[in-house]
Amino acid sequence: MMHMSEDVKSYLNAGGVPYKLHIANGPTTTAQEAATRLQVPLPTIIKSIVFTDQGGAPVLAILTGDRRVDRKKLSSVVGASKVKIASAPDTKALTGFEVGAMPPFGHRKRIPTVIDNKVVSFSKVYGGAGTSDALIEIDPHDIVRLTEAIVADIASEEH
Repeated sequence: MMHMSEDVKSYLNAGGVPYKLHIANGPTTTAQEAATRLQVPLPTIIKSIVFTDQGGAPVLAILTGDRRVDRKKLSSVVGASKVKIASAPDTKALTGFEVGAMPPFGHRKRIPTVIDNKVVSFSKVYGGAGTSDALIEIDPHDIVRLTEAIVADIASEEH
């Protein structure tokens, strides 16, 4: 059984970044499932969510597992009049990955990325590996560097 997407593995190896693969022995399609299976704090699980702007251009938002994206803040950061969560079929078409297994990088095409500033406050985070049963452990600063992400406050005040 393949536990990590070949695209993600190639991307990480090309970027020369250290990472650890964690096999979850079950689905990790939500941040809570991932935290429970890996026995790590929920905020160290990262969610990678594809949004589209008013013209259909994609943007990837990455935030901690205990927070939600504030669409107004995200729109402002990317200079869009509005953003909405991409549908599951659009997400798959844009990235090559299913919702619930979304890695923070290694997508079909490079997608502008915004990382919530709380993510980079951790020395390591756990994110999607492109499959539903594995996660990668990585330094969030490596994600910023690999994706050329903007780091900004994009999280809602509500949890």
